[in-house]
This record gives sequence, C-alpha cells and structure tokens, in this order.
Amino acid sequence: MHFPFDPNWATTRPKTADVVLYLDLDGVVQHEAVLFHPRRGIYMSPTEAPGRTLFEWMPILIALLDPYPSVRLVLSSSWCVRPGYGKTLRRMPESLRQRFIGGTYHAQVHGADTWARESFLCTPRGVQVIADVERRKPRQWLALDDDVEDWPAHALGNLIKCDGRTGLSAQRVQRDLSAKLEVVVGRQGC
Repeated sequence: MHFPFDPNWATTRPKTADVVLYLDLDGVVQHEAVLFHPRRGIYMSPTEAPGRTLFEWMPILIALLDPYPSVRLVLSSSWCVRPGYGKTLRRMPESLRQRFIGGTYHAQVHGADTWARESFLCTPRGVQVIADVERRKPRQWLALDDDVEDWPAHALGNLIKCDGRTGLSAQRVQRDLSAKLEVVVGRQGC
C-alpha cells in the first residue's frame, strides 16, 4: 500500500530507526480542540477547552520516553501540513525535537500543491502511518493517536488509542504506551 500522489514515492530515502513512535498532537499531547487562524496561528479553543494549553501533556510523553533513548519519533499529525514540520518542531522542547526523524507528510513524496496537501489530509490517519512505515521500514513501530477510524486491521496492535479530550493525561494511555514500549524496545531501552 502506498499513496497515489507521487509515483516515485519509493525513491525518496527517509530517515529511519529501529523503533519508531508515530506521534499525533491534537488529542494526544493536548486537548483536541485546537483551532487555526491565518493571523493568530494555532491556538486552543477558549470555549471548547477552557484553561487548556497547547502541548500541556508533553512532559508526560517526555517522562514515558525517557527510559527508551533509542525510540525515534515521526510526526503523524495535520501539523505536518499546517504549520509544517519544521515550524512544529521549533515549538517543542529540545529533548523531544532531537528524537524526530520526519513526518508522515513530505512535499517531495506527496506533492506541494494545495490539492496534494488536501488529499493527504483527507486520507485516513492509519493509511498515512502505514504508508510511512512502508517507506521507513522500522523494525518495530507504535502509533499514539486519537484519530482511530479506518485503521487497517493488521495495524491495530501498534496503535495506542487516545481520547481526544484527555490524550496522554489518561492513566490508561500511559500504561498502554509504557507496556508497548517495553515490549518493542525492551526493559533496558536498547
């Protein structure tokens, strides 16, 4: 399975790693009620998520990944398209930024025009992730996401499902991620 956007998709050589965690942002490291305005940029909805902030659960992710320094991250979020991969990484703490090896959307793979970006955004998240897994070919991979519809059945064991309102703040999600990391990486974090 691959994206129909670029017939040369397989010729681009993405960065890879032994173990990759595909990371969504909205509904995972922050409440799902994130808005975009052309002048204001990305911000949290004051009416749908009062008192919530962008990246508020990021410290939880940092703590959960700390025992596993070999785990690399791939951004699997609409943030890959807007504001873009580079701009998104600049907003993250250095300890996480250094783990990223790419995003599921890349203009060289999917196309840079408006149609290509919109087509990518309309593709189910699970299909986006599986296409990236096929390009990167990690030995093991997991996905942390609240967009859980239309995931291929064979990939559901790799998915840690989040509730978009609680994301990583939910104890169940933290336990699931820790348990799956221990299985795919090992207790020592090698």
